[in-house]
Amino acid sequence: MPEKSEEQPPEKSPHLKYILIGVGVLVLALAIGLPLGLLVGSSDDDAAALAATSPNGAPTRLPTSSGGGGTSSGGGSFPTDDNSRPVSSPTYQNPAPVNRVPIKCLPDDYRIDALTSGICSGGLRREELYLRTLRQVSAQSLLTNPSRPQGKAYAFLVNYDPYFQGSCSVTGLKERFILMTLFFATNGEYWSLLAGWCGGTDHCGWSGVSCSSGAVTGIDLATNNLSGTIPEEIFALSQLQRLNMFANSLLGTIPNLSLLYHLKEIDLQNNLLTGPAFPTSLPNGLTSYKITGNTLDGTIPTSIDKWTQLQTLWAGKNQISGTIPTQFGKLNRLTSLYLYENGLQGSVPSQLGNVLLQEIWLSNNFFAQEIPESLMFLGSLKLFRLENNVFSGSLSTWIGLLTNLQDLRVNDNNIEGTVPVQLAQLTDLKELHIGTNFWSGNLPNIFRDLRQLETFDASNTDLGGTIPTTLFGVPTLETVNLSSSRISGSVPNTLSNASNLRKLYLNDMPNLRGNLPSPGQGRLTSLTELLVQRTGLTGSMPTSICALRSDYFLDTLEADCIGSSPSMQCNFPDCCTGCF
Repeated sequence: MPEKSEEQPPEKSPHLKYILIGVGVLVLALAIGLPLGLLVGSSDDDAAALAATSPNGAPTRLPTSSGGGGTSSGGGSFPTDDNSRPVSSPTYQNPAPVNRVPIKCLPDDYRIDALTSGICSGGLRREELYLRTLRQVSAQSLLTNPSRPQGKAYAFLVNYDPYFQGSCSVTGLKERFILMTLFFATNGEYWSLLAGWCGGTDHCGWSGVSCSSGAVTGIDLATNNLSGTIPEEIFALSQLQRLNMFANSLLGTIPNLSLLYHLKEIDLQNNLLTGPAFPTSLPNGLTSYKITGNTLDGTIPTSIDKWTQLQTLWAGKNQISGTIPTQFGKLNRLTSLYLYENGLQGSVPSQLGNVLLQEIWLSNNFFAQEIPESLMFLGSLKLFRLENNVFSGSLSTWIGLLTNLQDLRVNDNNIEGTVPVQLAQLTDLKELHIGTNFWSGNLPNIFRDLRQLETFDASNTDLGGTIPTTLFGVPTLETVNLSSSRISGSVPNTLSNASNLRKLYLNDMPNLRGNLPSPGQGRLTSLTELLVQRTGLTGSMPTSICALRSDYFLDTLEADCIGSSPSMQCNFPDCCTGCF
């Protein structure tokens, strides 16, 4: 079975149509008096603010099987894939640097000892009262150290916080101290959004802080340019229910949160955290635990079954090792399980079939043996991604029971046998990736009722037969990759019906025969890549396809057009961009 190429070029951008649209927008804006600065650019401050307030929600995509490659007079290119992860998957952009003068919460010559004297009840000086109160949260050695975040927070409260103004009240003092310690520990002066922080208002009104009955219940500082470590003092926010620090630059380990009995949601994704991914100091009442995109390690503990309320577990893109414990079968509220891109191995426990999962994402690990048949009875499953593992055996014919499935990827494994015809029953499918396996037999005609399919990839296999005519009749089809397969016959004339087709990879299919059918003028206008090199196709490149190069968005067109007597006539570089 041919090996797929790992080289993939960057996506090219459509040109002429977008230029015309841009000119039209500019003329219209000038006609109605819109400030030109809103169109041609904005200041660095504006850009930073925009990046902070509008974190990227565009779905990201993982590469899938691809074939092709080689050299040509026009420069070879390879199939690329931009098929999206599901909407629910974690995506982000790194926080934009804040190009502004940092806020000053403390003067350069700040002092920890009280600047103004004051005697409170019991004869205690105000700073002594504060120190006695805050020792319940933090060590005195930290409170009196002016270089530590705790010492800075203490100095701020005693001398520089306009909210207290020399007051002897300690109501809310501990929570305000913890928040200010977090502020100084994560370089709050450079946060993107910090409305209210260091000001004279109640901390329940600060940006990213939620309260109920005066107690902090939520910290939401996602994509806010935090850098540093999460202070241990956060354990004393006894009513905290939600901790969201997604997409920052946090270092260190996950702090001890075991005393936060009300904590339900943790989102620490896309940071720089290290240490155990599943520390023993986590509360058992979590409903959502998201740590994807760090360098956390360790194993998944068998005590995971204590998290009986857990609904969402996203721990992809870390360095977690070991196996998936069978105890997962007791988490009967779990609906979403993301463990992709780790170092997990062994078999997937059949006990997962006892859980009403809607999403399973285990790609890019070292899982082996057969895909458990028990998973084929998860009728609510919508996402099933197992690509880039070492699964073996056959794909169960019970797969046809997963009628809610929208995304199925089993490519890049060691699966054998025939492709189940029961895939035709998965009428909600948008993504179907079965390439780079050891399939035998012919590609079945399963596409008639797959009316929502956007991507089909069966590349780099020994599948034979012909290209089903119903494939190009799917109205939503955007990407087809059949490269490096044994499929034979001709390219069906129904190709012209694929009105949304963007990428078609038929390269390295030596058993293809005949001419490439002409789609006709004004057809396939969404096409951006067409690879038909190293095939048995003959004749001339249809003029209606060549017209897509100049009139629409076809940027990459490669064929067997090199030499004095090429297999396919194609004018380089006006029509074909690469000849082989």
